[in-house]
Amino acid sequence: MTQGPSPYRERLLEIIRSVRGRWRRKIVLRSLTVLAGAAILTLIAASYGLEQFRFSAGAIVAFRVITYLALVALGWFAFVRPVARRVTDLQVALYLEENEPSLQETLLSAVDAGDSTRPAVHHGESEALLRRLVEAAVEKCEEIDFGRGVERRDLRQSALVLAGIAIVATGLFVAGPAYLRQGALALLLPARGVEAASPYRIDVTPGNATVSRGADVSIAAALGGFESAEADLYTRSSAGAPFERAPMVMKAEGGGFDAMLFGMREATEYFVQSAGVRSATFKIDVADLPYVESLELEYVFPAYTGLPPQKIERGGDIAVLAGTTVKLRVHSTLATKAGRVVLDDRDERELAAHADGTLDGSFEVKKNGFYRVDLQAPTGAMVTASPQYTIDVLEDQAPAVSFARPARDLRPTSLEEVFVEATAEDDFGVRRLDLVVSVNGGPEKALPLVGGNVRPLAEVSAGHTLFLEEMNLQPGDVVSYYARATDNDTVGGAKTATSDMFFLQVRPFRKDYRVAESQAGAQAGGQGGAGGANDPSAFSEQQRRIVSGTFNVVRDRPKTPAEKFREDVVFLTLAQGQLREKVEGLSAQIKARVGSTDESMKVIAGSLDEAAKAMEAAENKLQ
Repeated sequence: MTQGPSPYRERLLEIIRSVRGRWRRKIVLRSLTVLAGAAILTLIAASYGLEQFRFSAGAIVAFRVITYLALVALGWFAFVRPVARRVTDLQVALYLEENEPSLQETLLSAVDAGDSTRPAVHHGESEALLRRLVEAAVEKCEEIDFGRGVERRDLRQSALVLAGIAIVATGLFVAGPAYLRQGALALLLPARGVEAASPYRIDVTPGNATVSRGADVSIAAALGGFESAEADLYTRSSAGAPFERAPMVMKAEGGGFDAMLFGMREATEYFVQSAGVRSATFKIDVADLPYVESLELEYVFPAYTGLPPQKIERGGDIAVLAGTTVKLRVHSTLATKAGRVVLDDRDERELAAHADGTLDGSFEVKKNGFYRVDLQAPTGAMVTASPQYTIDVLEDQAPAVSFARPARDLRPTSLEEVFVEATAEDDFGVRRLDLVVSVNGGPEKALPLVGGNVRPLAEVSAGHTLFLEEMNLQPGDVVSYYARATDNDTVGGAKTATSDMFFLQVRPFRKDYRVAESQAGAQAGGQGGAGGANDPSAFSEQQRRIVSGTFNVVRDRPKTPAEKFREDVVFLTLAQGQLREKVEGLSAQIKARVGSTDESMKVIAGSLDEAAKAMEAAENKLQ
């Protein structure tokens, strides 16, 4: 009687299939780890190679081919072959036996004995003995949890390595050199053209163009994605001839480079190269088209300047004051019926043609920019007929103003008369000159020295007498004054300039001295003549310097760099704060040592407190 298959034999086959599946998963993960590491290294090496060749078109194509072949080879040897290999039951049993010595070859013997290709009973083997062998193998596999610990350890290790590779690769491509990211994109996105894949480019104008025979052509190059201090222009006028190199000039503003091809007589090929990066090759064709043979300019300056018109026989670049009208007369190499002046590539002004073949027109200069001349070709189309000329607007400077006398601080009495004389000069005339006076920091009063209907002069000088008696001044009062000049600019707006500030501190008619009755009295009242650190007159001098410095900082702010302006303000704030602390300290000292016994000292202490409050307000404004 034939018995059915033993349940232990079926269980043994399930164990083998389970181990085979886990083994295959381990091989897949390990192969992926090897493949990922090798692929990352390949991309890094290829990206570095692209950087060395500056991402040229040929280098991108070559490294794409090399990278794809390398990735295919790596995929075959590191993944497909290991994963596709067939594993027999005996190999699975041997694998588990090698990793679990406690099986003592029981599993291997049971699998070998249960091989379907062998007869049921061979060389005296009994069916019962084979069944017992299989049962023992299954029991031992159950004791070791069917060998799950073997793959669990290897799978964890491979997963950690793969995660480490992913983290390192992410760090390299995100935070590493830019060429790694750029190289990876260029290699892994073949749908992008080689020009789009390159992070480096040189934009060249005018590119391909047709110009008039004998014309001067300006070549401009702008670098994209990289920086360089040098660029070269390569040109040749016949096919097959070597290119001739000429250095380009770096622009003063905006970056980029310029070069000029003079007197174009034949078609020319050219390209620009910088730091190993090369632009596309362009061609400039030459045709018999009208071109500016000579350009005459006439400058009509603004009326307020009083300048006569100025003629320039060989015109080109323009540098004039804003508001100047520029008249042009164009002499063309060929007869033409029309022309235009193009300002900043968008504002067009028509030129009028005359019977003698010349054309004329005009435009007003309002801002910095460029202009060129276009002339009508025999076909009726407008063609560029001149280089791009620059327009620079010259700034009308503010007037210069100063004091001729006394040009220093004075200490007059309240009955004196002080004569001050101010001078001012400007290239195109001073329209107004004022003397600005203030008493004890009060409202300013402008006293006109020059103005009204007087014709503006390039240089003026005027004086004024300050009658101090009419100002009801007391000893210790301070009169500040400065001069203010305004120019005659009716185009950009009148500009104002101020002189330095000077002070008149009213002194008493006499000083009385007394012997100090105590040390406190000596310190509080007797140090005025000693020039000590707590001398109120020294405080007054320090405050005048702070006021004068603040006046100068505010006056010069438009032409002072921001960092220097902040430093000056911080310095003035600190100086004002230190002086306030000294004044507060002296006031407290007087109150503590003198008390209410001396009325004159109480008045001084009160004045010091008021001064400290004013200083604190000034300090807050400076902050």
